[in-house]
Amino acid sequence: MATSSDSLIKVKRIRWVLGLVIAATILNGLLAGGNVDRMLVATPAWGQIGLAAWADFSRHADLGNGIFVYPTMAIGGTFISIAAAVLFIYATHLRNRVSLPIIFAAALMLAALPFSLEATPFMMSLRHINAADMVALGDAFSGAHFWGRLQGIFHVAAFCANLWSIVAVSRYSETL
Repeated sequence: MATSSDSLIKVKRIRWVLGLVIAATILNGLLAGGNVDRMLVATPAWGQIGLAAWADFSRHADLGNGIFVYPTMAIGGTFISIAAAVLFIYATHLRNRVSLPIIFAAALMLAALPFSLEATPFMMSLRHINAADMVALGDAFSGAHFWGRLQGIFHVAAFCANLWSIVAVSRYSETL
């Protein structure tokens, strides 16, 4: 039989879970928004402006501050999503519909990481490609955006699962 002390501990753990889910939602939402912008706005524009302009911009953005910001957000969002799932299951011992969105968000973020790793060499190659080498720039553009689109799909799906997680954890906490 659960004591009031056990119930209080469970409530505190669920509050931690909710805090982690909100943090993951913020990070994964930033990633998802950036990916949507890149897919629907930036990539078509770069296709019109030209590969040399894209490469120059990417050298300053993706290989500038982006080289630290994007991995930190992706790894941080993944870690926090996993932590929320583990803590929720530990706190509740539930592996049913309530835990589904939390586990789903963590799994989607984990699934996005290999696509990021596939895109990285294409972006890093910009450091060594001459601006006049349109074939190499075209390969880098195509490779980075192919893998980036796949990564983006998983980031957007994880963000949606994070939003679902907030609702699920909030509803679950009301039953305590």
